[in-house]
Amino acid sequence: MTDIKTYTPLPTLRLFHESPAQHRAIVGPVGSGKTVAATMEVCYYLPVFLAAQYNIKKTRWAIIRNSYPELRDTTMRSVKDWFPDCEHKVQANEFYYVLPGGIKVELWFRSCDRPEDVKKFRSMELTGVWFEESIEIKEEVKLLIDTRLKRLPPACPVKFSIETTNPPDIENPLYYKYKWHTLPPGPMPEKEPLANHEGFWQPPDENLVNLDKNYYMNLRERYRDNPDWVDMYIEGKPGLMATGRLVFNNFKREAHVSHETLKWSNGPLYRGWDNSGNCPAAVVVQCPTAGSIQVLREYCTDKMGIVDFTRWVVADCELRWPGASYTDYADPAGEHQYSTKSGDFTSNAELQLQECRVQTIASEQNWTARKEAVETSLRLIDGLLIDPSCHRLVNGFIAGYTYPEIGGTGIFRDKPLKNRFSHPHDALQYVLVKLTRPTYAKAENPIYWEGRQQYADGDYNELEVGR
Repeated sequence: MTDIKTYTPLPTLRLFHESPAQHRAIVGPVGSGKTVAATMEVCYYLPVFLAAQYNIKKTRWAIIRNSYPELRDTTMRSVKDWFPDCEHKVQANEFYYVLPGGIKVELWFRSCDRPEDVKKFRSMELTGVWFEESIEIKEEVKLLIDTRLKRLPPACPVKFSIETTNPPDIENPLYYKYKWHTLPPGPMPEKEPLANHEGFWQPPDENLVNLDKNYYMNLRERYRDNPDWVDMYIEGKPGLMATGRLVFNNFKREAHVSHETLKWSNGPLYRGWDNSGNCPAAVVVQCPTAGSIQVLREYCTDKMGIVDFTRWVVADCELRWPGASYTDYADPAGEHQYSTKSGDFTSNAELQLQECRVQTIASEQNWTARKEAVETSLRLIDGLLIDPSCHRLVNGFIAGYTYPEIGGTGIFRDKPLKNRFSHPHDALQYVLVKLTRPTYAKAENPIYWEGRQQYADGDYNELEVGR
């Protein structure tokens, strides 16, 4: 092969190359060199290893990215830069080349943002896979492709998967399924890592030697008004970027998330419940002073029955705040009745009362009223403070709780996307809309709240008066 560059791995990336784990991940800021490292691993180191260790001299690797333009403009270009002599079948998006020693390598570049793309994975026979910007790829796609590994050659003794990406949010499976050799700059993962999974989290500025000296300084200046982007893409901290239009633009992490664990003031506690579906959620809040609300805890589940969920919440609350009194506000839809196997009728609210002795009060169904209750708390000085343990609630404010875009039109729906972030946000709204009790005057449009007065812009005619 001609015109081969000299590759010198950075310290974190050297650890990545030296790892014997069959499943590995690199997480780092933009411009950190992770794409080049994965290119060398999949296109050179692993084929050479398989030839030396198992006498396997023909391998096939899928290189997967969410969209084809990104795959073409970034990942494919990196491979071409480092392996310029490879044969390229343009129509099939496949590369073929031979390494010294007669080691034949096939690279299949595939996107996965369309259903027809995903269907093609079911017939693949692969040695291994590289997921580029893997936090943008659905977990079901990764699991499907995992079933297609170790198939070339047939009965291949090992399989390899590589993931490269900018930092995920702390609830992303990538955050907890890998054993991190360099600790991520965020909370410790709560779940145990999977066997044979090792991850490598790059520190900021590790690749400065290969970049323009002003590379990150220019990025900081460009995104100075977006601290979450800076934290994620420059500092390499766990984060979450919005995929739609944010519901709450007044949320500021530095102002609304406590830097330390919030303490119970020994006063009454209030719980908000999203209790109408298969993914219930709850929040516990207190009002330590007039006009101030603190979220002490969130409870979320991806799927759990309402009885088991309520028992879990009640038991945990008793341990954390023994002797506390509670007022519980819930989704009015939680009172909708449905038939049981015995032919009787019940509701989630009724089950909470009968099985768990939690009597919920139906809250406000009006979406505009609920949204404005949260906005009111965000606007007030010391109006809303969230415990740092409430990861899903905070991540929802930052980027996960959004109005979805309609196609690629730039037009957004008027109701938020129903996802894992919407459930704790609904729970928060159900309790805040009751605690804030706004009264709106048409003339000056003031907001009166327990003796404190703030003025806000906007039309609040849809809200009920004196709730």
